[in-house]
Amino acid sequence: MQLYYVNEVYHFEAVLPPDESAHAIKVMRLGIGDIIYVTDGRGSLYEATIMDASYVSCRVHMNRLQSHDRDTSDLVIAIAPTKNKDRFEWFIEKAVELGCTEIQPIWCEHSERRQARTDRWDKIALAAMKQSLHLYLPTIHEPIEFKEFVAANKKKGYIAWVGEEPSPMFYGEYDAAKPGVIAIGPEGDFSEDEIKFALNAGWKPVGLGSYRLRTETAGVTAMSQAMLKVEIS
Repeated sequence: MQLYYVNEVYHFEAVLPPDESAHAIKVMRLGIGDIIYVTDGRGSLYEATIMDASYVSCRVHMNRLQSHDRDTSDLVIAIAPTKNKDRFEWFIEKAVELGCTEIQPIWCEHSERRQARTDRWDKIALAAMKQSLHLYLPTIHEPIEFKEFVAANKKKGYIAWVGEEPSPMFYGEYDAAKPGVIAIGPEGDFSEDEIKFALNAGWKPVGLGSYRLRTETAGVTAMSQAMLKVEIS
């Protein structure tokens, strides 16, 4: 099934955004009367008929609606963008495919890159949502300083870092029934000051396995473990 995205639906009609319209009409060569499947990114799945085959603003009429509850983890991945932008984009794609619905980029003391491409990140997340047939559009927030994020956070906080003493495994500590957030540091890890700040704020130290992982791999691993807890709960 090919899934298309629309921002809003009015009286069971919608206009696909330009990128979606071009893909449907120019790439897939669909036309008036053809049936497509559309989501609004908020849990709705529509069966729709193409009414106006414009490759700039394809208009569709919704024939049937299915509403789906979220079946993914309510876990925020707070993660430091990597120095290599391709690695961070890979993380976004794979985390969304696994069911991640909220990503909070964080700037840390050891961050080697402080440039954000949230417009590009949003496009990658949207493409990954459609490819994996998820019906909830992920939220990627504007980057924020790590300490500022910790101070404002109201969810159960977990922090993963390479410490001298092994920490309890995230998989065993994570409660899938409650909203949570896990922080993944940059290539140089969190600073001692940042770790102390998070621990003093009540965050729990956790590990993600026996080996040292790259930032993007750690983020995907955390999401995988969270989704496994959801699926068996």
